[in-house]
Amino acid sequence: MKILFNDIIQYSDAPLKLKTPALSDYMYISNSIIIKLDKEYPINSIGIGNSNGENYEIIFNDNNLTSFNFKFIGNGLYVMPKKIYALSITVNTDATHIGRIGAGIGCYLPTSVRKEPALRTTAESRTTLAGQVINGLGGYNFRAISLDVRYKINEQILQEIIDGYKYAGIGYPYFIDLTDEKYKLPFCKLYANERNQRNMVFQSGINKYLYSRKFDFEERF
Repeated sequence: MKILFNDIIQYSDAPLKLKTPALSDYMYISNSIIIKLDKEYPINSIGIGNSNGENYEIIFNDNNLTSFNFKFIGNGLYVMPKKIYALSITVNTDATHIGRIGAGIGCYLPTSVRKEPALRTTAESRTTLAGQVINGLGGYNFRAISLDVRYKINEQILQEIIDGYKYAGIGYPYFIDLTDEKYKLPFCKLYANERNQRNMVFQSGINKYLYSRKFDFEERF
């Protein structure tokens, strides 16, 4: 999987509605938006959440005005073919609203063969004394997945986790790309919280600077 641990859009002049964790708190746009970062950052991926558009063109103000084009197929992370450095980002799209935009280094974490996708709900039905089932009202359904990363978290990735923990620690969901796992999963994009991200515990390797962790993701909206 590839996951954006440190979202540099949080350090930009992007409108607040594009930076809040709730995708339902969306912003109306008209064709394009320019986002200025507080300094130059390396970027190899873009996160998009709650878009009603399909086509995206991202233009970076690096030395070559690099562009990255993709089609929106779901809330999650979209990985670029190469890493660039930029001070600002121009987003051109046919969408009329977007819930959140993310950018930064999408960290590649190979996962073990075992995958554990799940369907969950917050709705709670109730059984009466007469044996009748009363529907749970006000709940929502969501996807979840458990992925095991064995000794693949190196020093650079751990630093990305540390750098982004200011926001992850207060509950900001992650942008995730599961294209590498798609052969065993019914979806390849995900916007999700890690169930234990307020207590990120890692298991160290013996001889090298490598850590393991089991990630339990739950979809957010």
